[in-house]
Amino acid sequence: MLETFDIDALPLHQALLVFLADPLILACIAIDLLMVISLIKNPPDWKSRTARLNFRSWSVSEAEAIILASVMFILAVKALIPAFYDVGAIDQKNLETFLLLGQTFIFQMPVIILIIVLLTRKGRIKTGILGYAPADILSSFKKGFIFCLGAMPVVGMTSLIQNHFLIKAGFTNEPQYVIELFNTPGPLWLKSYLVFTTIIMAPITEEFIFRGIGTSAFADKIGIKGTVFLLSIAFGAIHLNLYSFGPLCIIAMSFSIAYIYSGSLLVPVFMHSIFNTLNLVAIFISNQIT
Repeated sequence: MLETFDIDALPLHQALLVFLADPLILACIAIDLLMVISLIKNPPDWKSRTARLNFRSWSVSEAEAIILASVMFILAVKALIPAFYDVGAIDQKNLETFLLLGQTFIFQMPVIILIIVLLTRKGRIKTGILGYAPADILSSFKKGFIFCLGAMPVVGMTSLIQNHFLIKAGFTNEPQYVIELFNTPGPLWLKSYLVFTTIIMAPITEEFIFRGIGTSAFADKIGIKGTVFLLSIAFGAIHLNLYSFGPLCIIAMSFSIAYIYSGSLLVPVFMHSIFNTLNLVAIFISNQIT
């Protein structure tokens, strides 16, 4: 049987060396170098790209209202389901299932309906929600794939460095409830639904809120750099997992940069979906070799 080891148990410098020596990570670093060379040779006009992101099918006030409602919905799920558990209305066995279903029906489904409404409003099908650039699905997927691979070395190093100091400080690593559901025995329909939500629903709804709506709501007030920073912190925080916070902030920054660079919301959606898929695959492989 294959054996594995806990990389977080190594001294930090050794953990980083082991991580950076991985052939897949070296390939991702090579992609980063190629992207940097391309940007140096053909520097994008970030100012004009950022300005064009404001041309959407919603006003700034609508964006602010949507952001507020989304935060309230997310907090409602995170607070109400555990509260029902505390009073005995939900047992321990079904707690993670109710959290997953609550997130879907209280947050994701309303966002999907909102997306459909905004897509059809004023006839702005091609650009109003997807970005200022034409929505080419295949091209967006390729860009999302490349951007995602390019982000992985930084995400991984952030995770190792953060975990090193959290472990030293005595904090316990408690997996997100989605990971708990994936790791524990359960019915096939629930596992399939979990995969669908993680790979399809979450990327669409979260990117629409954090990149599409969030950029419109804050860019004029605090600038694009402040907006990217704020939304990245918020993205990491809403997952309510200390060990995931740093890596999620970094990947969220990557989503925002990809959105601004490409002009299409499809690019960070595909990025997000690929990132989640890679994590699910990693969890599956880890379960097979331990």
